[in-house]
Amino acid sequence: MRSMWLKNRNRVIFLGLLLLCGFFILAAKLWLEQIEEGRSHKNRISRQSVRRIRIPAPRGKILTSDHHILATNTPSFDAYLYFEEMRQTSRSKTVKYIEDSLKKIYKSIERKPEVDLKAVYLHMRRPGTPFKIVTNLTQQEIAKLLVLTSQIKGLSIIPGSNREYPDGSIAAHIVGYTRPENPMQANDRNKFSYYVPDPKGVRGLELAFDTFDNNEHKIRGLKGSPGFSLVQVDHLGFVRQVLIDQVKPLPGNNIVLTLDYDAQKIASQLMAGKRGAFVLLNADTGAVLAMVSSPTFDLNEFVPRISNTDYQRLLKDPGIPLLDRALQGQYMPGSIIKPLNCLSYLNNGVKPEDYVICKGYTQIGNARIRCVSWRVGGHGKVNLYAALQKSCNDYMIEHALKIGIDKMIPVLREAGIGQKTGIELPERKGLLPSREYCRKTRKRNWRAHDTGLVSIGQGMIEVTPLQAAVFTAALANGGKVMRPHLLKEIRDSHGTVLYRKKPEVERELKTTPADLAAVQKGMYMVVNTSEGGGRRAQNNFIKLSGKTGTAEVGYGKNRRKNVWFICFGEYKGKRYALAVLVEHGTFGGLICAPLVKQFFSRWFWFKQHSDISP
Repeated sequence: MRSMWLKNRNRVIFLGLLLLCGFFILAAKLWLEQIEEGRSHKNRISRQSVRRIRIPAPRGKILTSDHHILATNTPSFDAYLYFEEMRQTSRSKTVKYIEDSLKKIYKSIERKPEVDLKAVYLHMRRPGTPFKIVTNLTQQEIAKLLVLTSQIKGLSIIPGSNREYPDGSIAAHIVGYTRPENPMQANDRNKFSYYVPDPKGVRGLELAFDTFDNNEHKIRGLKGSPGFSLVQVDHLGFVRQVLIDQVKPLPGNNIVLTLDYDAQKIASQLMAGKRGAFVLLNADTGAVLAMVSSPTFDLNEFVPRISNTDYQRLLKDPGIPLLDRALQGQYMPGSIIKPLNCLSYLNNGVKPEDYVICKGYTQIGNARIRCVSWRVGGHGKVNLYAALQKSCNDYMIEHALKIGIDKMIPVLREAGIGQKTGIELPERKGLLPSREYCRKTRKRNWRAHDTGLVSIGQGMIEVTPLQAAVFTAALANGGKVMRPHLLKEIRDSHGTVLYRKKPEVERELKTTPADLAAVQKGMYMVVNTSEGGGRRAQNNFIKLSGKTGTAEVGYGKNRRKNVWFICFGEYKGKRYALAVLVEHGTFGGLICAPLVKQFFSRWFWFKQHSDISP
């Protein structure tokens, strides 16, 4: 009996010890789960419920040299949906939930829907990107939507800004426009749970100075550095709190241009209704003071994104308003090229006093090139000064045939013909005449007739209006071909100057002071004598030296004239160079010269009365 009791007691003790060991093992495992791995679980849960949202940086402003704002930002509040927080058990149920939410939202704020189901389906291919559903919310609408945020998961109101162009069409080709960046192509896309994109420069200076690339200066352009905020959402997708761990965005820098606002505005007004371009430079620095392409367009049509209908309307407009004629229009220069060709003649032994007998035309083989004086039997005896003053073709052609095209090309090349000027915006390079170009495009050798045409700015030679202004500046400043520039300086949001542009000399015309003075004298006579073709540019403020030009283009019924006027002059210690082109005109002296007179008369009058705006 006793042995049986001892045997049972040992079994109980063994079972007890076994249970005790099991308890300790369980306790140890629970301790490991709760204490050792608790932090890991907590971090995983936190990561699942915390969202890192990208905050776009305020974009920098674009201003004129006198600090008139051409591009700025206006604050806005927009409503977004975060699709990832709205997921249901199936795709169809998710779409239905989003559709019902949109109806509820638009009904609440009494707005017509700004998005449709097609846009929803397209956006579902962009995970992690908020879906903008309402723009520019009013305070009343914000209050109504804040109530809905507790009922519709994934609904959020995000402060932002819209690009605004206060003057719309003034300097539109220069300023350019933006559009929201495609989040799926962004370099920092993977850093954020939700990606709210920055506006991205698409055209003009908005694109050129989106970032600032300079080896010597590491500073931001118009585009700033984004920040981020952390929000915590519950298991249903509702935002429960905005965490304090956030980084504020750094604003982009302000771009200050060389443009003079009054000059730009007056030039725009004078070019309205015409097809052409107007370029005004500081002849000594290359700073662009005014640059107009006409017709123009309203930049605000592109905010935040132009509709396809409106864009097609601009593309189909016969005036081609989207074309920047100042930089991308290539035109035969006509007689405005004659001052450069005269420098070539002087470089090759011709004296300013050497004369030619003009009989109203020049016969080259079977071809006859007429002079402007052909109706009256020619100009008679003309030297370099009279040839420029009266725009005599016979003089130009005779000397060109004597020296040949190969000796004319160097001065044209030095002046920048056939080369990009180096301005900050996209441009065409024009056309420099050459034997090689003729063989390549015309499939024949260069002829004497080609040389005769180039001497008067016709045939195989083309320039942009900006190039014309640049070589005019070189004629004014002693032969320095300056690099034109639109950037004056870069400032931060507090006004501190971070970078200031310095003038750059690209090349110099190979000429002598005496030869350049001879050409300048002839150009002075163009404006300031009764027989000068540019006499209608005379005004009470600035003495100008200039050259008119008319280039015939097209054939038959489509034959038209593009007319030019280039000029330079000094006013209160500053030298200016100007080029103006009008398509489908009559004569440069009749169309462009009076326009230049109006420009300088109005601009300098306003400068004298600086408290008055044009």
